Amino acid sequence: MIFDLLRRFSRHRAGTVSIIGALTLPLLLGFVSLAGEFGYGLVVKVENQRTADLASFAAALAYSSTNSTTTMTSVAQNVAALNGIGASQTSVGLVSSPRTAGDQAVSVNILRNDVLLLAPILRSGSTLPVSSQADAQLAAAPSACILALSGSGTGVTLSGGTSVSAASCSVSSNATVSVPCGTSITAKSVSYNGTTPTQPCSGISGSLVKQTTADPLASNTAVTALQTHANSLSSLSAPGAPNVSTGTLLEFGYSNQSTTQSALTTAGCSSSYTNSGGSWTVTCPNGGTYTFAGVVVDGGVSVSFAAATTAATFNFGPGKSSGCNGGTFSICNTGSTLTFGGGTFNISRGIMTGGGTTTTFGAGTFNIGSATSSCSGSGGNFSVCNTGTTLTFGGPSTFVIAGGIYNTGGSTLTMGSGSTNSFNIGPSSSGYAVLVGGGSKTTFADATGSGDLFQLVGNLSAPNGGTCMTISAAAQHDIDGYFSTAGGTALGAGVYSVYGYIAFGANGGGDVSCNGSTIGVSGTGVTLVMAGQSTVSGSSCTSAVFCEGAGFNNISLSAPTSGTDANLVIIGPSSATGGAYFSEGASNTLLSGALYFPKGPMALSGGASVGNQTGQCLQVIASQITLSGGTHLTSNSCISSSGSAQVELVQ
Repeated sequence: MIFDLLRRFSRHRAGTVSIIGALTLPLLLGFVSLAGEFGYGLVVKVENQRTADLASFAAALAYSSTNSTTTMTSVAQNVAALNGIGASQTSVGLVSSPRTAGDQAVSVNILRNDVLLLAPILRSGSTLPVSSQADAQLAAAPSACILALSGSGTGVTLSGGTSVSAASCSVSSNATVSVPCGTSITAKSVSYNGTTPTQPCSGISGSLVKQTTADPLASNTAVTALQTHANSLSSLSAPGAPNVSTGTLLEFGYSNQSTTQSALTTAGCSSSYTNSGGSWTVTCPNGGTYTFAGVVVDGGVSVSFAAATTAATFNFGPGKSSGCNGGTFSICNTGSTLTFGGGTFNISRGIMTGGGTTTTFGAGTFNIGSATSSCSGSGGNFSVCNTGTTLTFGGPSTFVIAGGIYNTGGSTLTMGSGSTNSFNIGPSSSGYAVLVGGGSKTTFADATGSGDLFQLVGNLSAPNGGTCMTISAAAQHDIDGYFSTAGGTALGAGVYSVYGYIAFGANGGGDVSCNGSTIGVSGTGVTLVMAGQSTVSGSSCTSAVFCEGAGFNNISLSAPTSGTDANLVIIGPSSATGGAYFSEGASNTLLSGALYFPKGPMALSGGASVGNQTGQCLQVIASQITLSGGTHLTSNSCISSSGSAQVELVQ
């Protein structure tokens, strides 16, 4: 009976829908609630993602400018708070970029637990965790390897078939950029802060960015120290002349032998003379002090002071009042050879050597005053006047020279040997500390010992082509004047601080064979600094404080690669407005380091080309930069701006 009832019930169709509805309604309500609440969760996630994007980007900008993770975190949490998200729900971190190896990124993660109202009925939990993450990459911005600082004026301007190559960095101008047809700039980016760059023939290869570019060397302590020192050079004092007013004149010739021998004997020296060869040998015992009015060597005569060593002292007074180039020098060699051993030499009125002679001094200390008559062809009174001859000072030696050095055409002058020489040289009556003539060779030995000097109070000038000059390596070279050369010049390592200007070939000249190589100017580990208190005149470089021109095709200057002055090769004035000019065929110039003229322009013209040494850098920073007349500039960055970075949302 029971089975019959069940069978009839199962076959009965009345109320089936109601029963099924009653059974399925809770399930339908649960699905609807879950869909609604999880859908809302997706809306919250989208809002959180938007906030995370904003927070990570803002935090990355903050970190880029401050390099502070504290500031970075604060900025991200403040952005989140503005969007209703608490600090406890916002985590911030500096991580490796998920896109570019080696770059960093600011990662912001927002985690919120969304409260569920209906879902707990189905025992699926009372909250829903909603997480959103964003990463803003801090990519290194391309450094400005060519930068025109001035916010006014012409900025970076090209004309006449010129080109700029800066493929690994940016060309930047705080004013305008002009690239007319026939010219080109190749760079990662070109930035400007004036009107949109002029490029009618699409001569710019690289992205364009409108922005202001900061001076990366504006607060560089090394640059400030270099400029300050250059500005202080006017306070240098020239050395004084030794005062020697007594003694007997030694005139070595074919006549008056007895008078000369008597004077030597009176002074404590002995001598011998060979009449057939016109040869004198003088012996002055070591350790003594020997005083004479001067020394004159007549034509064809050879003189050797044989026995003196570094312990002997020689004092030479006013010299011969007539003859010897028509004036007064303490030592005058117009004969054949004059040789001294080492010692201390106090020479009150200078040294003069005539054509075809050879004069040699051993190592020692040389205190030399100025002659009272002009050195032939020099236009002034000098302490050392070497004309058409060979004059050699051994070393290491100390030179204190009151009235400058003149080494004229075809002659050879060697100042010292070894590495611990010292030079303190004052000006001639015409203002030259060093003046060298065409075809001459002049060598200053290194001055790298403790306390050694290379100090010139006066101009350093080689105005004629064909000269070969080697300047000492020294930690500091001080020149209270200008430095101008038209021949080959080898610069020893160190800082060259010049109160006026530096000019290479401003008025002519060019490459020469010098020390076995063909050079214009060369130097490794050098930094040139100009106060700019005088400027070039009468050439294509007029008004410049650094000039290169007149066919110099082999100029190679490299900055130090380490130490305080690393990557600083040419530093212009801190206040004077003179600029740097490369002109008149100054091609194949290789510079390594930063060329920095914050107050003056940099210009290339007349087919000049400037580039960097292989594997090294050249960074050009000036008030404005102009290329014209078929010139070419190749550059890459040496010194980057602090905190410079490009921020990009990558995840």
